[in-house]
Amino acid sequence: MKKKLMMSAVLMLTTFALSACSATEDMVKDQMEDYIEQEVANRLEEELAKVSETAKEPVEEASVVETVSAEIPSESQDVVLEETAVETTVAAEAEAETTPAEKADAPSVTMPSELSDDIYSFQVSVNGKVLQFPMWYSDFEAAGFTYTKDATQTLSSSQYTVGEVWTKDEVKVSTELANLSMNTQPYTKCMVAGISFDNYYMKDADWEIILPKGIQYGVSTKDDIIAAYGTPSSDYEGSMYYKMTYKYDYYQEISLYVYNESGVLEEIEIENMTELEGADNSIDETVPELVTKYKAPAEVGDDLYTFNAEIEGHLYTFPCPVSEFLANGFTIQENNSATAVGAEDFDWVELRYNNQSIRLIVRNYTDYATIPENCFVKSFETNKNYDPTFDVTIPCGIKLGESEDSLKEKLAGFHYEVEEGSSYKYYNVYNPNGSKLDSFEFVVSEGIITGIELENDNKPEY
Repeated sequence: MKKKLMMSAVLMLTTFALSACSATEDMVKDQMEDYIEQEVANRLEEELAKVSETAKEPVEEASVVETVSAEIPSESQDVVLEETAVETTVAAEAEAETTPAEKADAPSVTMPSELSDDIYSFQVSVNGKVLQFPMWYSDFEAAGFTYTKDATQTLSSSQYTVGEVWTKDEVKVSTELANLSMNTQPYTKCMVAGISFDNYYMKDADWEIILPKGIQYGVSTKDDIIAAYGTPSSDYEGSMYYKMTYKYDYYQEISLYVYNESGVLEEIEIENMTELEGADNSIDETVPELVTKYKAPAEVGDDLYTFNAEIEGHLYTFPCPVSEFLANGFTIQENNSATAVGAEDFDWVELRYNNQSIRLIVRNYTDYATIPENCFVKSFETNKNYDPTFDVTIPCGIKLGESEDSLKEKLAGFHYEVEEGSSYKYYNVYNPNGSKLDSFEFVVSEGIITGIELENDNKPEY
């Protein structure tokens, strides 16, 4: 099985496609904390040398589109972190007019009656108005917030964005927008799944921001927070701030930042990525045009970059419609397969042929939820030493049981890499002009090909 763990730990250009293995995201964040803090400090020092005593308006954050991915369900051994470039600008401030320490002299807090005492209610009160996350875009808008960008943009199923800026009373806040429905939706039909109050945007605000049990922005200390909520699930202590994270589940957490200089809470991040009632989970069984245009190859050929394969006597080009496999005698094991796949999303399907079963990840390339038959198989594998073992021939006539010397001769002219283990060698063949993840992998043991896996996730173009 291919080991596909790709991480981007670049501060300015980073985004994640996340599976249920959210622990990977936590690991990346932990590794980045020191880098981020040092980068901010360095930029602050540079900017202070350039700007006058008059503070400059910050450059607005760019949004980041992320995927709450069904691509790699928890059963998979592979974790893929797909990357999309996004640029954010860390703007420096010469001198804040009002410090959080000065705000600490504010009158004692008045708790709204509807505000929960449970931090995991994912509530926050802003000037007496309780916000409950997640909430629909329209409800957040009705609370007085105005989205600053293009709300006609869309999110596919299981996608979310971060860094979406809104304004209220000329104050900016940053949010996450999420689409956990099965169908592609415009932003206006998505959820606001989280919010961030940071010390830059809030420096001139006179908002009263209160969390459960009376924890207040600009007032409460580290000891106050721990007394209210207990020991955090995880923490991070740096030269600029002490970060406490209270985690309920994957994509459900609250992070609180107490800055060292002021000694009080100066940043709040709330995330609750759970589906609201009323999401559009309708299923459209219409056969996509992309499926109807698919044509099987006339021969397996001699070009590995075509991703052709002959499986049990039938020819395929990958990615290949599930319906093509069904037409050639495979059947769907419904008890082990998804009944529907969200728009531009992934899920598991189990196919059975000649008393053997194989679990495959299939992709829906349409912008609507549909049945597995309308999706594409993007990978296939066979192995001589364990199930499933299918009769598979790939370009250049390569098959299971062939010698390693013969394999090397047939790979001449193609781009490949060899990874050696204790008892196996892995030959990975991929087009250098494409993605390294779209490849053939040959497992060699004792000089013989014992396993073949192919994968191509490029959307077909007919």
